[in-house]
Amino acid sequence: MSATTTIGFSLSVPDSWFELDVKRASRDANIKLLVESRVRDQSELWEHRTALIKLLRRQAREAAESGAIYCACFVMVLEESVIPGAVTVSIIPPPPGGTAVDVIAEQLPTREPSEDGGTWTSRSVVHLDGVGRVPRSEGVIDVELPDGSGTVRSLIMHTFVPLDSERVLLVAAGSPAIDLAEPLLELFDAVTGTLSLVSTPLAPRDPRTRTASRGTR
Repeated sequence: MSATTTIGFSLSVPDSWFELDVKRASRDANIKLLVESRVRDQSELWEHRTALIKLLRRQAREAAESGAIYCACFVMVLEESVIPGAVTVSIIPPPPGGTAVDVIAEQLPTREPSEDGGTWTSRSVVHLDGVGRVPRSEGVIDVELPDGSGTVRSLIMHTFVPLDSERVLLVAAGSPAIDLAEPLLELFDAVTGTLSLVSTPLAPRDPRTRTASRGTR
């Protein structure tokens, strides 16, 4: 029997964010407990706790349905509205052409902004201290709602981290608060910049036993 390796990741988010349970069996109860314990002493959020619980449950559900293995959200209260933003981590297959950084970057879409403030996207290759060179896409796009009821215009930043020839780790950040594009892109960049990968050798496994490991596997 030979040893295998699991690849995990580390990502740091601000203390005010909500790190959500994305597991179907436990997420609703855990999110309710998380919200009530975190906002009890924050009057501006406490009065919105029911809407906040509903919003975060939807965020966790959508994250899980998209294949995310991690989801963290922040919430802004503007006038009478609760506006969310989120960062998710997923494992996706590579695009055609493989997982080379420049190859992925060349396939990311670009769209020039229009004069009426419409959608736009740009692509680049950035450096993450804990990872190295990685391709990135950012911009304002129309995201289709999961229930097919329409679209919502959102600010996004997608950072692609090749793991091996068959897997890419996607760190996807987004928020519908497109009027705050500049500070939010700076925030998304700072959070994504904390990403690091951890490879851990696993001891040879006895085929008579079951093991589980956390991470991207």
